[in-house]
Amino acid sequence: MKHFGAFLANLRNNTGLSQEDLAPLVESSKSALSRLENDEVPQPFKGPIRKTVIALAEMLCASKRETERYLELAGIDRSLLTETEEIQLGFMPRIPIGSPEEVTNLEYLEGIYEQRLRYLEAQEMKLGISSSPRTLKLKIQEYANTLQEIQRRLDKLYNRPKSPELSAAQVVPTHYIAALAGRVVVGHEYGDKLNMALPSGDLYALASSNARWLMELANVERFAVDDCIILTNSRNFIGWASHEIKTIVLDTTLPIPDDLETLKEQKLPVVEKGYFNIPHYRLVSFTPSFSELDHLEVTLACLDFYDYYTLTPFFDEPLLTALDGSKVSIREKYGNTALTYSSTDRGTSLIPTPVSLQCIMVTKDEQIILMQRSLSVAFYPDHRSASFEETMNAPDFDLQNNRARPGDADFFAGAIRGLEEEFAIPASAVESIKVLSLNVEYLTLSVDVIIVIKINLTSEEIKQNWLLKAWHRDEASRLALLPTELTAVVDKLFSRTLWHPTSRMRLIQFLFHTYGVDEVARAIQARGNT
Repeated sequence: MKHFGAFLANLRNNTGLSQEDLAPLVESSKSALSRLENDEVPQPFKGPIRKTVIALAEMLCASKRETERYLELAGIDRSLLTETEEIQLGFMPRIPIGSPEEVTNLEYLEGIYEQRLRYLEAQEMKLGISSSPRTLKLKIQEYANTLQEIQRRLDKLYNRPKSPELSAAQVVPTHYIAALAGRVVVGHEYGDKLNMALPSGDLYALASSNARWLMELANVERFAVDDCIILTNSRNFIGWASHEIKTIVLDTTLPIPDDLETLKEQKLPVVEKGYFNIPHYRLVSFTPSFSELDHLEVTLACLDFYDYYTLTPFFDEPLLTALDGSKVSIREKYGNTALTYSSTDRGTSLIPTPVSLQCIMVTKDEQIILMQRSLSVAFYPDHRSASFEETMNAPDFDLQNNRARPGDADFFAGAIRGLEEEFAIPASAVESIKVLSLNVEYLTLSVDVIIVIKINLTSEEIKQNWLLKAWHRDEASRLALLPTELTAVVDKLFSRTLWHPTSRMRLIQFLFHTYGVDEVARAIQARGNT
């Protein structure tokens, strides 16, 4: 029974491409693709048809499992593939360090990967970067990563001048996980390992060594505070209102590299013991600040809790294999893509991470709400938050109550849901709500959306609602207040506090939003010099 055509059609449909769209990407014709999908071409495939079949696999297969199934149905014996065809199909060769032909083999592979990368980028341009299939973006990003690894090894072998190596202390970044009450918890006592006070009065030197390491790995420079790095921000941190952000949700999930998929399956039993699986969102792309649009446009894709929490606690363990066969961590192998989300980039982060809404609340009596996270949460238990965090929910079905949950329509809806769940504050009490920026958090690599919310309730009314009405009140253990005056917030920034890793960034962005960047920089410099 013939199944190859049906499988090929299914792969193509999953990418959202028509035969007419796909044909030029694989240097073929719509009629040739139609004949393949209808099993009208006899096997074994030969000549130009075989070349097209290999090109289709490179373009459409999202995993090694899909590729192996594709080859089986196509009647292609993997042992008869050329080296270039193996690379096209995602079967990366191993070149051990110190092997006799190391340089020759690396240079040969460098040529193949450069050629394949140029070819795929040219094909992507035919469709338009924003319209290209996610499988193609994944392959481009993987080729670029592998090429970068090859070139680093050749630079070292040839003693070619490069930028200074990362320090040994940073090459394997420290991670902080713990098993608490049978659960795997990320960021347990995380702040104890960071500098407890701001290192200087220089506003632009507040990034942690972790953040600097990640930016160097990604070859970018951004404003960062502690372990939080800005991806993009509203002009002068004025903030985007709800009508100024357009949200697009993909109807398919994003593929991830094969080794991450394998690791997810291995770690799933560990995570299932302590947590329920809840659908969330991940960021796919956003419009950069230099675009001509008069609004921020973000694209999201669905992501289950298990999809990312099977990986997040293990980002810094040497569980993956490098080109030379050595063991490396997820962060070392794919961390350079963690800051890649712009809609003008050819790719998105290869590591699946959620969108986390990081909300700072301001009361009617001009107080900032500070909360101490409880010991029961999965991220950063017992740390001080300014003011609360909420993972953005995707649609789901509530089996317990036999009803559909619509999910969060956008960042604003998620933040308002968080207010209701954690503080029993209704939407009617929200005076204003603005998204200030999109950021990346080093330890979890999540995309953090910093939101400032002004509430038409006093701090005492909010505390009463939290204590007596909030359904999710146990996510925090204590409530404290911080006056919104510039000097009071700056003094708190310099205090010894076990902060959530984005809290000081939230406070500083609130100050930018309220007092302006220049005045905040002067105040921090003055406080740092005392």
